[in-house]
Amino acid sequence: MGSVGDLAARLGIDGMAVNHVDWSAVESSLGLTLPDDYKALVEIFPDGRFQGFIRLIRPGAVGSPTAEYLGYYVQRLQDMREWRDDEPDRFPYPIFPEPGGLLPWGVSHRAGLLFWLTDGDDPSKWPIVVAHPEFEHWAAHDGPVSAFLDDVVSDRFDGDPYDIDLGGDPFFQPTPEGPDPALSAPTPAWLTPGLTDERPYDATAELAELVPPPALRRSIDWAAVQELLGLPLPADYRAFMEIYGPGTFCDITILPPEELPSLVERTFRKATSNPMRLPQICVPVFPEPSGMLAWGETADGWTCGWMPLDPENPDAWGTVMADPEVLGHQLHTELSMSSLLLKYAAAEGSGYALGRDMPWQGAPTFVSRT
Repeated sequence: MGSVGDLAARLGIDGMAVNHVDWSAVESSLGLTLPDDYKALVEIFPDGRFQGFIRLIRPGAVGSPTAEYLGYYVQRLQDMREWRDDEPDRFPYPIFPEPGGLLPWGVSHRAGLLFWLTDGDDPSKWPIVVAHPEFEHWAAHDGPVSAFLDDVVSDRFDGDPYDIDLGGDPFFQPTPEGPDPALSAPTPAWLTPGLTDERPYDATAELAELVPPPALRRSIDWAAVQELLGLPLPADYRAFMEIYGPGTFCDITILPPEELPSLVERTFRKATSNPMRLPQICVPVFPEPSGMLAWGETADGWTCGWMPLDPENPDAWGTVMADPEVLGHQLHTELSMSSLLLKYAAAEGSGYALGRDMPWQGAPTFVSRT
């Protein structure tokens, strides 16, 4: 396996093939032979993210047939070509199936794409091209994919064009599957103070009445979002993104789905690097069992998140506010994202601070991200 086996050993993954793929059928769907190291990565590694940053595109992705490589990404490439028609300077490379065109092999934490430049008859020599999610910046790297991923987990990747720090110990984060066995464990100390008999409810309609949203309604492919994130998201968050879009509600900035993995990663690193953290008391952070999934940030550095106590029912997730050091927290198992925002906005400075020292002051507002 060469560098693929070395990479697997470094990341604690058994080097034996566990995923069996009909590569002849997959490659026939493309009309191309794929690099051997990529195929070995797919066979050895489960679905997941390298250093919380890169997820491999796998045959059958986003609900497409298992013998298809591109599936959903056919449309992503078509979108790129249509965008190029309007802004040709934004795309410096041909796009598959054009000769030597960009063929995606990975997805970044912000839903950006990583490509092979399929130039030449030897796929093992295809260069790697990393694109900003909006294709504003590009960076070329030597292949193969396994060597590139080794650079990523070894902190030899400088983050271009994302400008992020991927330092820290190498890790691979598998995509969660099925219910979390930790949910049957005794109630931890961090959960007890906020536990109530109430359950979250969708307050989107009341929220829109209190703070009228922009007139333009958005269309989002939520099946693709779930495939990229590895889990479903609550209905009220989906409705918020379609009705309001990303932006700042009062002083809470709510991120779009493609930016959630980056916030989750930052929160996890902040929490686990703090020597004062006591795991039995402090709120857990994803990918820890039942860990907080961040969806927003306040102006003074608090993190807003969901508590996914029932992974199969995101509409039952309560919310939590974690302080800037992710040491203290305020748990609201009775509040969904929308009902938390409603209660916060309707307080109009009366002191409902959601666990923070300073509540929002003044009338509720929403400022859309431009």
